[in-house]
Parts: sequence; structure tokens; C-alpha cells
Amino acid sequence: MALGASTTFNDLFAEAKAGTPDPGWDFEPDVLHIKKGTPVVVVDQGGEPHTFTEVKEFGGGFIGDLNHGEPTVPECAGGFKNLDVAKTRILQGSQLQVNGLSKGEHRFECCIHPWMRVTVDVK
Repeated sequence: MALGASTTFNDLFAEAKAGTPDPGWDFEPDVLHIKKGTPVVVVDQGGEPHTFTEVKEFGGGFIGDLNHGEPTVPECAGGFKNLDVAKTRILQGSQLQVNGLSKGEHRFECCIHPWMRVTVDVK
């Protein structure tokens, strides 16, 4: 997520509903190419918590008003009550490390802000 992004909650919900979320709220890069065995380190540089949750297919998160009409993906269902989601939470200024990804494509999204998406291509 980009440093210095300042979006009010009202703006965040209005932009997400319109399908035009603030471009500062994003994972960078959109596609990451790594060799098998390389850890992926995700750092939250913004002012809000996020998740970095692996999903089979991209879709909606657990806050319906931020999904732009997309249904919640199974991996995000239940929000932080779902331990698999809770384990992927990244607090402001902290980081999360993902290890042991198999060869192939892996999709990750924020279950709170589901437009924050990245594909990790493992060779």
C-alpha cells in the first residue's frame, strides 16, 4: 500500500461502491515473480489494517459494502472469526511473511479491501 494515502471512510465506501477505489489502497506490484523457496514479505505502510489472504479466485471480502457487487470469496467468509483470515492480518507498520509457496500461480487479496490483489507466480 502506498505511503501517505489519506482517504476518509465515507470516501472509501463511496469509491468502492462505484468500483473506483483509491489507487493508493493497493498491493504493489500487481504480479510478483519469484523462485520456489523465496519468502514473500508483505509490509503495511498505510494507516489501516489489511489481510494478505490466499484465495482460489479473486472476489469480495467480508465487508459487503466494499465488494462492488462481488460475492464474498469462501476464504474470506466469517471475517476475523475465521482463524485462517485472522492469521493473515497485517497491522499498520507491521509485516507478514509467507513461506513455502508451491510452483504455479497464487492469488492473494485483502479480505477487508478486496480490490487490493496480487498474483504471485512461483517458478
